[in-house]
Amino acid sequence: MYIIKPRYYLTYSFLLFCLLLISCKSGKSSHDGKVNHLVNETSPYLLQHAHNPVDWYPWNDETMKIAKEKRKLMIISIGYSSCHWCHVMERESFSDTAVSRFMNQYFTSVKVDREERPDVDQVYMSACQIANQNGMCGWPLNVLAMSDGRPFWVGTYLSKNDWLKLLNEFIELYNEDPNELEKMANNIHNNLAVDYSRFSSGVDTAINMSRYAEPLKKVFASLDLEKGGKKGDIKFPLPSLHRLILENAVNFPSSEAKQNAYLNKTLQAWINSGIHDHLEGGFSRYSTDADWKVPHFEKMLYDNAQLISLYSMAYQQYKNEEYKKVVEKTISFVMKYFYNNENYFYSSLDAETDGEEGKYYVVSELDVNAALKNENERTVFVNTYNISSSGNWEKGKNVLHKIITSDQYSKKFNIPLEEYNKLLQSASQKVLEYKQLRRKPSTDDKMLTSWNAMMLRALSDAFAATGNSDYKDQAIKTGTFIKSKLIQPDSSIFRTYKSDKASVNGFLEDYAFTADAFVRLYEITFDEEYLKVAGNLVNYTIHHFSDKDNTFFYFNSVKDKQLIARSIDFEDQVTPSANSVQADVLYRLGLYYYSQSYIDRSKKMVSNILTHFAANNSEYYSNWIRVFGSMVKPPYEVAIVGKEAADLRNQLLKYYTPQAILLGGETEGSLELLKDKLQEGNTFIYVCRNKVCKIPVQTIKDALPLMK
Repeated sequence: MYIIKPRYYLTYSFLLFCLLLISCKSGKSSHDGKVNHLVNETSPYLLQHAHNPVDWYPWNDETMKIAKEKRKLMIISIGYSSCHWCHVMERESFSDTAVSRFMNQYFTSVKVDREERPDVDQVYMSACQIANQNGMCGWPLNVLAMSDGRPFWVGTYLSKNDWLKLLNEFIELYNEDPNELEKMANNIHNNLAVDYSRFSSGVDTAINMSRYAEPLKKVFASLDLEKGGKKGDIKFPLPSLHRLILENAVNFPSSEAKQNAYLNKTLQAWINSGIHDHLEGGFSRYSTDADWKVPHFEKMLYDNAQLISLYSMAYQQYKNEEYKKVVEKTISFVMKYFYNNENYFYSSLDAETDGEEGKYYVVSELDVNAALKNENERTVFVNTYNISSSGNWEKGKNVLHKIITSDQYSKKFNIPLEEYNKLLQSASQKVLEYKQLRRKPSTDDKMLTSWNAMMLRALSDAFAATGNSDYKDQAIKTGTFIKSKLIQPDSSIFRTYKSDKASVNGFLEDYAFTADAFVRLYEITFDEEYLKVAGNLVNYTIHHFSDKDNTFFYFNSVKDKQLIARSIDFEDQVTPSANSVQADVLYRLGLYYYSQSYIDRSKKMVSNILTHFAANNSEYYSNWIRVFGSMVKPPYEVAIVGKEAADLRNQLLKYYTPQAILLGGETEGSLELLKDKLQEGNTFIYVCRNKVCKIPVQTIKDALPLMK
């Protein structure tokens, strides 16, 4: 945390008095309808700041050139459109005349949409973590930097007065001793310059159960066995971590009962929780408490896509109809609020409406009484969701979270289960209709490739689990959009799309998640074109993103204008790291194409992580550990060939088989794995491993035991 030094108090107080005096005379903002340099941007977040009196610039080469020419210090402010505290700071500081005048006089100010430019966000978030050992980093991420972009201070939200104090102190210091800022900037910059080659030495390349079990044990130790999720006062769903546990329970069932109990407790906790929208479906980003009661209300495409996939897999494994309902309702929510008719998906829904966080989502007791005139419906709704006049959140408002299950309610209040469900459904619909009279949260309507790839994967997983062909049809349509609008003839890919325009060169996550989605799309269609697209994307990243040791992949392409540091992402957090997804794709494509170079590269990546990183804080490397597990117990290659291939494939897809890759078709196609497997007049299922096949069978019932 930054502390103002005493010698600047007097100077600061006088300057602040003058600025506030000017602000009082001119009002909150005297921008008079003028616009800044953001007005022609397509990002909704940047456009939200286009009418600020701050003379914002977008992040690009021209802006960096201007900053150097002006020889001013820089303010780089990074956020995203559904970020509540980004909006608060915009209203308090960036719309204020006094603040804007000071910023315009002494700084070149740059606004960055972190979702559009995750490379910029990643570099300065790393700088924040270097500069703030207490971990006080988040969004808005505010950076004070030299004119070349090297940061000397990085932090998050500050009130207007604290922001002005901070800016004034550094201007005083810059005028008095600019070398001091240079030292501060150099210190952070030197720590950003990571020598990744050191991770290629001293690597244990053994692939065995003991190396897998050790970090997995630490992952389990990080879990909240009572309330579900990872231990902590603030809780994120972390689908990648829970996919590891689900997959481990199937592939290595020695402690299956304990893992299944934890998973079902957690999945049910999320269904009942405040992060789950009980009226419209979909999930908010995270819980602000350890009990999953109060959400941070923004809804992100990437969260909902990953949770659709996870609940689809859980439904395949456990056949719990409630998981299927979550899949269906979440997809309905996404299609209603995120879908664009061009067959892509928007990015997010805002946390706030009219400047108030959660306003659209929460209800008061008066709201419930106004919406529900039927006493029985009102009683069921109030008792199910813990509605009270004092509220279960703040200002007499209630967040809907289920405090009692349907079965528990039926027994406790001696009401037939069918009647209870009917009353709750009717009451929920009426409260929803009442709530929908309010102004809805704004939508960030830009398209992001990696997030759309996650949604493509989610639709494919949902089709596999439920057999609903609408999901497969939409997955194919979204895949076609990505192929036609975003992927270029040389297999490079764009990051964003809006208003019929693709822009921003793709980052590693765009390539990795898209390749992953297209591999899955192949599995549910047996159309080899999707595998070819995935292979071409991987080959492009090998040539343009590889580090100098050909182990990991940089986040941005060698063709891009380089930032003050070039980063490699390792940690799996709310989304798995791009490198871990890339390792997974390399491994699976290596099996499909008999490509030993793909497999070796993947094993090299994963072995490095387990050697250098995963021993500590293993829960932050969950996807790496999962991929390593698939190497410890290599997947079966399940080939289905013949006229009935599609029907048998769809039957098999209803089972959770993480220990297998699927391939096939009515013909042998071009994959080496399918060679000589077509038997005229018959459809056979071949269960193979390491190119050695068991005796072929003709039913899924006979095939499943062969995959044990």
